[in-house]
Amino acid sequence: MKDPPIRDRRVVILVVLITVVTVPLNAARCDKGRMTYERSQGYRLPDHILQGSDSYLLLEQTSQKDCYSICSADEQCFAYLLDHENNTCVLSKAEDSLVREQLISSYVWSYHRKLCIIGLQCNRQWSFDRIPGSHLIGYDDKTVAAIGSEDLCLKACATEQSFTCRSAQYNHATKYCVLSKYDRRTAAEAFRSSPEQVDYLENQCVQEPSQCHFHLQKDRTIIHSHAHVDQSATTRDQCKESCLQHGDFRCRSFVFDLSRKLCLLTPEDSYSIAESVVMPSDGRFEFYELSSCIEVKMRCESTTMTAIFKVSTPFRGKIYSVGHHLECFAATATDSGEITLTIPLHGTRCGTTNLGNGTFINSVVLQHHPYILQNSDRRVDVACDYEEIRTRVRGGKKVTEGEFQSLTQVVTGLVPTPGVQLRVVNSTGAEVRGAELGEPLYLRVEMLDNSVFGISGSGLVARSGEGSDMIPLIDDYGCPIEPNVFPALRQETKTKSLVTPFQAFKFPSDTAVKFELTVSFCLETCPPVDCDNRTGNKESQTLGRKRRSAFEVDLSTFEVQAGDVVSDVKMESTLFIVSSPNTVAEAKKLSETTEENITSVLLSGKTICLSTTVVIWSAAVLGIIQIVLLVSCTFLVFIYRRQRRNRPCHCSSRASISSKTKLFTS
Repeated sequence: MKDPPIRDRRVVILVVLITVVTVPLNAARCDKGRMTYERSQGYRLPDHILQGSDSYLLLEQTSQKDCYSICSADEQCFAYLLDHENNTCVLSKAEDSLVREQLISSYVWSYHRKLCIIGLQCNRQWSFDRIPGSHLIGYDDKTVAAIGSEDLCLKACATEQSFTCRSAQYNHATKYCVLSKYDRRTAAEAFRSSPEQVDYLENQCVQEPSQCHFHLQKDRTIIHSHAHVDQSATTRDQCKESCLQHGDFRCRSFVFDLSRKLCLLTPEDSYSIAESVVMPSDGRFEFYELSSCIEVKMRCESTTMTAIFKVSTPFRGKIYSVGHHLECFAATATDSGEITLTIPLHGTRCGTTNLGNGTFINSVVLQHHPYILQNSDRRVDVACDYEEIRTRVRGGKKVTEGEFQSLTQVVTGLVPTPGVQLRVVNSTGAEVRGAELGEPLYLRVEMLDNSVFGISGSGLVARSGEGSDMIPLIDDYGCPIEPNVFPALRQETKTKSLVTPFQAFKFPSDTAVKFELTVSFCLETCPPVDCDNRTGNKESQTLGRKRRSAFEVDLSTFEVQAGDVVSDVKMESTLFIVSSPNTVAEAKKLSETTEENITSVLLSGKTICLSTTVVIWSAAVLGIIQIVLLVSCTFLVFIYRRQRRNRPCHCSSRASISSKTKLFTS
């Protein structure tokens, strides 16, 4: 038998290659996990084609979901068409290329083509919307040249890993596929019709943030559109929640029938439906359209609060504090859609308001457009309730032109107490490591930042370096035990630091001294200490501590008020050395000596105290000794030279020789 001609062999190879390429995309033989649809809204087949061909099966009074299920279960079904006005389902066995040539416009119909995309993870009834003759200009994030088919372009968008592909464009003439992070909603100004043979393909499987806002379209409603009736939703809020949770399609608007308590969900909005489809309402219907979806988290710190917004990517706008859009804003979002704005609690740069009950609040605008504010933008009031751990979400409304309405969301969080330090300093503010007995010093409790907290001190004790000796100085109420020895801690005028003067003292057994103090943190400022009425002070303080304990147990009923004690910290100062006299008499004499007459020398932890008189006499004695030694040395040298001159000399004289004299004659 002769081999087939080369030309016939090439034809066979080509057929095999075409089969290999098209089988994975053949929707009729696709696994259910890979099966999906591409929807073309507003298209139908003429009646004479539907009625004159065996390729189409009409099913009247069939719901959209039933039509989808029947076609998905039938391997011979390549597509289905829906008549949303008459609830008619048409199953198609015809090839897509043939059907597309015969489609005509009709806003009450939609055409759903079956696809098989490997790697697609989406359980919705259709994964892509197709708009023929349209494209997105200027947002080409990735171009795949000569990809070969629209199905491969859809797969490329669905499985793109480097960014979230929101839309794709396929040019039937050049076979080019363009992927984009944007779509007709995030870049509405760039979406327009095209004279070329190009299809705009919009991904319906993109995950959006969970907290979404719907805008009431006054005196309007949708008719004869793709809709799902949710009979279990009998209130407006239930209807809204049903739209957010709906899984058959991406719900972008809902209609609530006030008279019948009926909820209709639809995938359409003002970007996807013609103006003629939205009809004037007679007042029985409320039409709500999805405007924006965000998530907000708060991070509360001692001097700032940070609002972290998660927005739909890509984000081209900015967030800013109301009234401070030039000096307090953020405009850079991460790839995951997070944009962060850090707001100071104090000052006028961002306009934060202190409500006076431990809550700081600020109004932030989320603007999606880079330059203008639109009715889809949001105003969010963010707040930090200090020492309140629970999170509260309050209802609110979107931004409307000329008016910012009530709270959309308030997120509260726990704020850590600020850093403090306990130091012993001298009159110049320098920290003390060694001091003289009786030297004027200051004990300071310093706030390390400008915090929303105030501080108070109590339970102050002084200990020796080894800890064997201890003396209480300030009691648990903040009152001095011996005011003449150690006065009460007072707040400085311009800061929140505490300070008190005292004179350096020491323990008989040790030259080292350190202080231990309990620092209490209060919201805003701590109440002043009333040492004349310690019983009342004790009750007040006990009340504050009881309230804090109640807060730790039951968060739902507790509100921290300004002045409440919210945290205690026990602190220690560093050791410092006090010079020690040897006897009681010397100590008494030393205490009467002025500061100019005392010098402190610190060597290896031991101190030697020398008065000025001792130093002067020591210097005089050393000078006399040096003079005596000098005179003695001079006298000895004089005696030695005199004795040498008186000795007899036994020596011979020689003639001097010049350098010019010849020693030998020739």
